[in-house]
Amino acid sequence: MSVTLDPRTRALHDRALVWDAHCDTLQRLVVDDVDLGLPSQAQADLPAWHAGGVDVQVFAVWVDTIYGSDHATRRAFEQIAAFYKFLSAYPDQVGLATTAAEVRRVVGQGKLAAVLAIEGGLAIQNDLGVLRSFARLGATSMTLTHSASLDWVDSSTDAPRSHGLSAFGREVIAEMNRLRMIVDLSHVSDPVIEQVVELSTAPVIASHSSAKSICAHPRNLTDRLARAIADTGGVVGVNFVNEIIDQAYYDQLGKHGSVLAMLNQPTRIPPDQLDRAAAERLRGWFQDDVARPPFERVLEHVEHLVRVAGIDHVGIGADMDACRIPLPAGFDSVRDFPMITDGLSRRGMSDDAVEKVMGGNFLRVFGEVRGG
Repeated sequence: MSVTLDPRTRALHDRALVWDAHCDTLQRLVVDDVDLGLPSQAQADLPAWHAGGVDVQVFAVWVDTIYGSDHATRRAFEQIAAFYKFLSAYPDQVGLATTAAEVRRVVGQGKLAAVLAIEGGLAIQNDLGVLRSFARLGATSMTLTHSASLDWVDSSTDAPRSHGLSAFGREVIAEMNRLRMIVDLSHVSDPVIEQVVELSTAPVIASHSSAKSICAHPRNLTDRLARAIADTGGVVGVNFVNEIIDQAYYDQLGKHGSVLAMLNQPTRIPPDQLDRAAAERLRGWFQDDVARPPFERVLEHVEHLVRVAGIDHVGIGADMDACRIPLPAGFDSVRDFPMITDGLSRRGMSDDAVEKVMGGNFLRVFGEVRGG
């Protein structure tokens, strides 16, 4: 579905810097070797980004938990290689951006600004040297963990192992600050957030999280923690995934039906079969028959987080395109990003505030941490 905007709202959407802080498209590149330059039925590709007026896309390097602490780095490097292959295939349509100045330059050329991010500290395999390598390859941020707790950091969807951060976890934060990598707190436990906001010398983000007061999914943020992230100068990017935004959907799906719960189920897979198993898991996820919540639920999360964290500290992190992730009714792909601008405007948000939520806030943090 695509929304028809009135001329004033269309002008606002076109004027805004539209920034999606989280997308899992790189999974499709390594699993199915897709060509992102061609139109598809997926939730993201170059024609869809263009149609939706998306200016900046953060590409997440996520590694399935089945790779464990011995094979995760290899899988991350494969995704980074796929990312650069994509950039080289379409230099006239997409460009790498590692600073705010580069974002402005690439977008000013009429291209999609591609930002590289690591999703999950599993990928560094407890080695700061690997973290530094990711930074040299252009990674601008890292989500500290994903569905599972690690040796050094606890997840919101797993049993705690360090009651927050271990001593090594604190070293990771210090090194990320030194490298000017943005610390991303989506997926981590509440104690981790509490510790990181005290430790970090730079603004932190939660790239793809929503409000726990609306949906009590463990991935979501309490009002207090949303304010704590804002107090660092950071931003919360609202997630669009149904089980994360809608309480009735999450309740009906059930704890064991949750994708994040499934990811933590123990597996024993020989190393030479890991890639096949990861592909099968990816293709089999997100198959449910639960009714889609209304798109207005996304707008409710945005408005709530604006109230508790402030208009300068909320953005969009839709979390699409690992595969057909269930999204709210009427919102099917990045083509539908104008629905966000339209919905916020209809709800009475000022043009200046809409521009901040659609991308201005993430650009500000990018400039403060990364430069430019």
